[in-house]
Amino acid sequence: MTANGFREEELVSRRVKVGNEWQTRTFPVVGGRLRLVHEDSPHVTIQTEILKFDSDFAGVKAMVTTEKGVFHGTGTASAQRDARLADSLVELAETRSIARALRFAGYGLEFCGAEEIAAITNGDQDSERTGDKAAEKVFPQENGGGKTDTSSQDGASATGKAESKPQRCGNGQATQAQVRALFALTKRANYTDEDTESLLRPFNVSTFQELSREAASQLITSLQTEAAAA
Repeated sequence: MTANGFREEELVSRRVKVGNEWQTRTFPVVGGRLRLVHEDSPHVTIQTEILKFDSDFAGVKAMVTTEKGVFHGTGTASAQRDARLADSLVELAETRSIARALRFAGYGLEFCGAEEIAAITNGDQDSERTGDKAAEKVFPQENGGGKTDTSSQDGASATGKAESKPQRCGNGQATQAQVRALFALTKRANYTDEDTESLLRPFNVSTFQELSREAASQLITSLQTEAAAA
């Protein structure tokens, strides 16, 4: 048990960029806050309300009532920011809103939530539990081997073609976050397999994972501009 009441397994260490340097900071998962509030307030209630929801954005408000009083928090999620969880925007926004309300109630007041940080820090920076220092991801969408599955739910690759195994991003190649963003952007733009192949052809690659980081960045900017003009 740590000094602030969180258990070691309820804390996640992540490397975040502060100014021009990377620093290791610690963030609690929402489950840790929930455990603390239920242990502290036998009659706690948590209510959530969807403020806005469409295919690309979700906003949720949470109200936590404890013996200390009533505390509110809001959370948002978007397909652009949270590409790898684009199918669960409401759930992600709700989790963030509850974490913030519990933080305002005094449970881990000094900590931002791990669920907020996980989706916005550098995609190829590892997260790790402070208890065993083993590299882990905050969200459970990765497979059991610790590798992120960049294929779609039906087993298709970023180009929509079936692959036996997802390809990993090596040094100099597009990061996992970039691959997820490209997949989400082309999906939102209703790109067909042929459209995606044409998009990749100038780079002499057949999948997003084979792109260089620079090329992936160029494509993401291009697709975002195209979406904004639509």
